[in-house]
Amino acid sequence: MLIKNSIIYLSSSILSKSVPFLLLPIMTTYLTPKEYGVLSIYLIFITLYNAFIGMNIHANISKNFFKVPKEELSSFIGNIFYILGFTFIFYLSVTYIISVFYDDFFSIPTNWLLAIPFISFAMMINELNTTILRNEQRAYMFGIFEVSNIAIKMGFTILFLLVFFMSWFSQVIGTLIGSVVFFIIGIVYMKKRGYISMKFDIKKIKSILHISLPLIPHVLGGVVIAMSDRLFIETMVSLEAVGIYSVGYMFGMIVMLFTDAFIKAWSPWFYKNIEEPTYDKKQKIVKYTYVYIVSIFILAIAISFVSKFILPYFVGAKFFGASKFIVWISIGYAIQGVYKIFFPYLVHISRTSFLAFSTVTAAILNLVFNYILIKQYGTIGAAYATILAFSVSAGLVFWYQKKHVDMPWFIRERNK
Repeated sequence: MLIKNSIIYLSSSILSKSVPFLLLPIMTTYLTPKEYGVLSIYLIFITLYNAFIGMNIHANISKNFFKVPKEELSSFIGNIFYILGFTFIFYLSVTYIISVFYDDFFSIPTNWLLAIPFISFAMMINELNTTILRNEQRAYMFGIFEVSNIAIKMGFTILFLLVFFMSWFSQVIGTLIGSVVFFIIGIVYMKKRGYISMKFDIKKIKSILHISLPLIPHVLGGVVIAMSDRLFIETMVSLEAVGIYSVGYMFGMIVMLFTDAFIKAWSPWFYKNIEEPTYDKKQKIVKYTYVYIVSIFILAIAISFVSKFILPYFVGAKFFGASKFIVWISIGYAIQGVYKIFFPYLVHISRTSFLAFSTVTAAILNLVFNYILIKQYGTIGAAYATILAFSVSAGLVFWYQKKHVDMPWFIRERNK
């Protein structure tokens, strides 16, 4: 079941998470490196808002899905809606204030920034629905939601780019339309299946925030590690360099499509088995973890090799310089994949505060690494900084998990 669901999640995730990658041939033909650089920074801000508005709040569903009755779970989800509604209004207000005082922000017109809270809020609601589907192990229905979502986003992006000549704004419009459509569908679908109870419960609010508030710096730190490189490149090199680097980044992020797909199948299986663990269950978890780690590094090397050959057939000539970044970004995301496999342990033992500490530490170091390495090596220094930062966060989380969760990671431990 784990392998079967992983394949389904992989197929749907490759489509859903790869909108920018699938659009590369069109976007790099119709956009200049500077315009593509602005789009890349806009997408960074969407991810940033997701961290603040969403707080990785769907982790509460995975944590409680096998612990509490459906009626209580629906109450949890209803109170998650209240929290998301508050964070949405708060950050929309903050964005409006920014738009009043500034005409542009990191090269983005501030009136277009106002769309981001709506996109993020809609994405978070859809994330709740797909999280439920994953925990129900309804992989096929999950795939239908993901593929349909991507089809709408891509369709409208291409329409507004090729027909209405909306430049990089076309992807913003396509993303907004797709997110709102599945926001509505997600609410209707969850309500129909009895997963939404809007009875306000302050105890559940506190319980949810106890898990999710420490995840704000955790998710924010992850965004800094994954995204701040482009802001440094814009400031220290040029906006055109951001566009070229971002294309190479897209190819390297293919690794993340595979790790995300596996983790979507892994998390429900892991939480179910770790709830009442036997030694045999622990051994199985460890064995799968080792196979996964070896596989993602082999995958990273393979993707790096193949990508350099297909790049000239996939992007416009003005973006060919992106090839030198692919191998380093691929390795960085393989290391991030190691981090992801240990993330659920800390949610399981309710130690998400350490996730915040580890990720923020890595993020601060990443800012330092970016400045030093870009200054020393130019744009490629940003890729080096990404590898170092992901290594720090993965190492810290593995160390903490090993300290607090008894698992047979090494031979001598297995023989005890």
